[in-house]
Amino acid sequence: MQVHRARMVHPIWTKRLLKWPGSGSERAAYILNSLFCCLLISFLVTGCMSAPANQSSSSQLHLQSTPEARLTYVAIGASDTFGTGTNDPATQCWPASLTNHLGASARLINLGIPGINAHDALNIELPVALDVHANLITVWLAVNDLVDNVPLASYQRDLSSVLQRLRAANTQARIVVANVPDLTQLPRFADSDKQALTAKINAYNAVIATVVESQHVQLVDLYQSWRTLADHPEYISRDGFHPNATGYAVLAEIFYAALKKT
Repeated sequence: MQVHRARMVHPIWTKRLLKWPGSGSERAAYILNSLFCCLLISFLVTGCMSAPANQSSSSQLHLQSTPEARLTYVAIGASDTFGTGTNDPATQCWPASLTNHLGASARLINLGIPGINAHDALNIELPVALDVHANLITVWLAVNDLVDNVPLASYQRDLSSVLQRLRAANTQARIVVANVPDLTQLPRFADSDKQALTAKINAYNAVIATVVESQHVQLVDLYQSWRTLADHPEYISRDGFHPNATGYAVLAEIFYAALKKT
């Protein structure tokens, strides 16, 4: 808080300082008049600087405490970022749970859109993320591209573009990228060719690792960190594909543990 002091000059002083009165009576009148002006100015200044009714009148200067710095967190992703599979996606998605871990000062902007892939995110989610100037950004754009059979070269180009533009626009932001978890453990892929699916997941995760390294961002390895999914079918929602509220809470813990490492 800055305190500005105004310099005040009363009109009477500008005239009286030019010439000292000659006679004693004039001098006495001058002194009395001057004292009156001093008292008047002192009264006016005191009135102007007095504390408001709801502020302490103590001689000490009470400064308002600086508000706690807010952490703005932006989540870029698809349905698994949006929170599909829960009763209340806004509060039960993993980005919301992660925000709770980050503390009361954290503010979440969840850009997750069900069905979106990395190429669509470039035109829909990325412009919003760039305008926010976030402190923390998570990017989980992989599963839909894999399921939709997006060519690896196209996916790599799109993911690189997302990360490159995020880093260029906000060099201070912390950016973390999640890869593809082991989809073979999900009921939706129970009848699929597990060997072929595993090979596809590994190929996508190899591309993600390459892009993450080249863009100097952090990887959250869901393929390794969420392998306990096989022992916890209660983490998956009725659709056999998306996590439920419990599963998303576990995902949030995985992301939070990764954030605490560095």
